[in-house]
Parts: sequence; structure tokens; C-alpha cells
Amino acid sequence: MGKISLKVKSAPGKEFSQKITLGEDEYIIASEDLGTARHILTTRVYYKGQIISTYEYDYADALNQADLENRLAEMTRKHHQEAIKSLKREKISQDKTYEEYISAVETIMQNRKPKESFALLTKALEQYPNNPFIFSYQGYLDTMVNRNFSKGIKTCREAFTILREQVPFGEEFFHPVLYLNLGKAYLAAGKKKEAYTSFQKGLEIDPDHRELLRETRKLGERKKPPVPLLERSNLFNKLLGKFFHIFKDKGVK
Repeated sequence: MGKISLKVKSAPGKEFSQKITLGEDEYIIASEDLGTARHILTTRVYYKGQIISTYEYDYADALNQADLENRLAEMTRKHHQEAIKSLKREKISQDKTYEEYISAVETIMQNRKPKESFALLTKALEQYPNNPFIFSYQGYLDTMVNRNFSKGIKTCREAFTILREQVPFGEEFFHPVLYLNLGKAYLAAGKKKEAYTSFQKGLEIDPDHRELLRETRKLGERKKPPVPLLERSNLFNKLLGKFFHIFKDKGVK
């Protein structure tokens, strides 16, 4: 992201000041000890002459320790370095694209850490509040982490509307991943029929989509209804299905 380009001045135990460059932006990081009477170390981050961040550390617990001057010098140095690390993390986060957020979420999910993924998506939404893909992933994970089934499914559905508003022509090209997340949200809610339908809609657009194929295989091919001419939800089909299931359990062929 960047490197420390110049140390402006340093007075051990009293002050550390550095100029650092991150990308095309230049910052001044200034740390100082406000004195044992106040026992506060403070670090300020300056950008274009303005203070954009302030970090403070109370070292009252160290006042009675031996060799206080050297200890303060070391504490000030560490406090200064931590402020630089925090600035770099914030800068990287600000510059992260929505694709990078989603990639990070998928990596975290592979390690089976849905809560961490949901927290990252919540942060991503602050930067990309109207991104349909982040919306879709957030809805799915809301059902997984918080068990907010209705809300999560609704969020996944809203992602389609957001995408349609942003890409009025050809938005269906992006639909497979939205159908994937909607299907997963349905699965989390125990709605296998709706999940299967969602996965199938995604496969109609992209028949080779690996994750959609995998999720469909996990659900298994749905058997045809006893009377194909009637809807699966038809009462007669439901009764026949239960009837055949009972005889199957009893070993009747």
C-alpha cells in the first residue's frame, strides 16, 4: 500500500514524528508524551494540515516502575507504530473494492466462520450501501448467523431489484450468484422446495455454474409427482405421495 518515506524528527521519550506515504496520499504521524502529571501518550494523524485521527494511551500504571524515562520512550515508540498500523488498515479498507470484500467473505466462509463473514459484509455495506452482490451475500449470511430468515430472504430478493435499477439491460447475466445466495437463504430457513427452484433458475442462465450444480446435487433430484399432469402442490398428488411413501416404508412393491 505504501511505505514510510521520511522521519521528520524524534526525541526519545518525548516525541516521535514521521511522514508516511500511502498510495498517493501523504500523512504526518506525531506522537508525544504529555507529561507524567497527565500520564497520557497521544498520537495524531495529520492529512493536508488537518487532524484526521487521534489515539491516546494512559500510562498511569507505569508511573511507579523503575527506569521510567526509558520505559516511556519505548511505550511512545510502540504507540506510534500502532497508530501507523491502524492508519494502514483503515486505508486498505477504504480502498477495497466490492469484489475484494466478496472474495474475502468467501475465503472466510471456507474456513467456516460465518459470524466473521457477516461482520465484514456489514462493514462492506457502509462503503457500498447499494451494491446488489454485497446485499445478496449479507441477506444469506443473516439467515445463517442471526437466524433472521424472513429478513435475510427479503434482503436477497431486494438484491435483484437493486441490480435491475443499476443494470436495466442484461442484468440477468449477473443473476446466478444472486439465485445461489437466495437458495442458500431458503435452505437455512428449511425451505428446500424454494431453494431448489432458486438454484434451477440460476442454472437456466448458467448451466455450468459449479456452486449451483453442487447445491442442486446436495438437494438431490426432485422426484416427479405421482400424476405429472397435475401440479405438485395438488391435494391429490400430495395424498398419493404420502400413500406411496407409507407402502415403501413397509417394503411393499
